[in-house]
Amino acid sequence: MFRFKQFTVHQENSAMKVCTDSCLLGALAAADQPANALDIGTGTGLLSLMLAQRYPALYVDAVEIDPGAATDARHNFAHSPFADRLELYECAIQDFETPETYDLIISNPPFYENRLKSPDAHKNIAHHATGLSFKELAALSARLLSPSGILWILLPPFEMTRFIQEAGINALGVKDRYILRHNAGKPAFREVVSFSRRPAEISSPHEIIIYENDKYSRIFAELLRDYYLIF
Repeated sequence: MFRFKQFTVHQENSAMKVCTDSCLLGALAAADQPANALDIGTGTGLLSLMLAQRYPALYVDAVEIDPGAATDARHNFAHSPFADRLELYECAIQDFETPETYDLIISNPPFYENRLKSPDAHKNIAHHATGLSFKELAALSARLLSPSGILWILLPPFEMTRFIQEAGINALGVKDRYILRHNAGKPAFREVVSFSRRPAEISSPHEIIIYENDKYSRIFAELLRDYYLIF
């Protein structure tokens, strides 16, 4: 169980637990007064809950294929202050049918393609893109994104390069790009990138260092201040 300032995340049945990079994705993901959002592969529901907290009028549709994670997300939604604005769909995103397009789409997708798998089937669903390829995710996101909508994705650097190529094929270009490092001397381990149909010219990515002198950095504290109890 992980307690935040306005909600609690139970994660007993989920293969993927609350982690720092997912929290950063939730803190960074933004759009201009979004009316609705789609969370692809919601897991515990963390990202949906963070978005619902930030935008008091936002309605979020969350899709999750794994039964255990869906159980946790359903519980977390029902026991949050935002329950009436959160809807869970237990299915594959490829089977998700809606007439809606979304002002904000967010996803921390499975990212290992063509790599060795774990003996744990639930972790395979969470980690490996065998059920949802980057090609499918980019195409589905482009179809479901509103004309002025923003797509936010979290991936390791190598996989993000591949996803950016697939997004470009679907007429989605990079709007903002954040490089995440545990420490200043460590290599980047994740990237958070936003995409839109009207991408901006980016001179260089933003860099976020999570720890400085064995403590959370100033920028990390600023981003998570509204969510983490310790700030």
